[in-house]
Amino acid sequence: MAVSGTLSNHFKFACLNKQIDIDTDTIKALLMRTGFVFNKDNHAQKKNVKTNTGAISLTFVAGTKKMTRASGSFITDGFVATNKFTTDAALNPGPFTIVSVAALEIVVNETVVDEGPVTKTATSDDELATGFGYTQDTKTVAITLTEDDANDRANGAIATFSWVASGGSIGPTPGVLLYDSTDTDNTIIGYLDFGTEITAESGAPVSISNANLRLA
Repeated sequence: MAVSGTLSNHFKFACLNKQIDIDTDTIKALLMRTGFVFNKDNHAQKKNVKTNTGAISLTFVAGTKKMTRASGSFITDGFVATNKFTTDAALNPGPFTIVSVAALEIVVNETVVDEGPVTKTATSDDELATGFGYTQDTKTVAITLTEDDANDRANGAIATFSWVASGGSIGPTPGVLLYDSTDTDNTIIGYLDFGTEITAESGAPVSISNANLRLA
């Protein structure tokens, strides 16, 4: 399996802004849900893959496939295009896929039923669900930094890490997202794309080895 990597643009900014210290910060790895596609612009912070509105007034509009709010901001909350999200609204539980986001409205791909305003919570979660050997937001990874003068770059060798399926399958999953959980932004470092969706059957691992973080 050939794995490709993409750094988030926010990570590059955070490095220059001295927000993060890869050498000492806690770096976490998340397996992502089926269908997830990484965007180096939109996926800047952990909240862009896992967030919620809290209990607010929501209105669902069938004709335009929208979920709206009167105040606050879906953007500030962290919602971005392609998020999968659910709600605790009786008629519109989801899951929904976000087509576009504005401060006061989200347009989704799926059918919406007229409802509201109702005081409810919308929750996005693009991480693979907990189960069968995978537990959300618990895997930490070690990165060893070196200076590579011969190739004019800095290298961060990512130590091998894995999850072992137990009692069922892990996946399907298209890749691994890395983020800095020490940084107050929870900056997303980048994404390791498997190139295809993989599933580990019970007893088999999802293992990442020989991965490198490079700044040139």
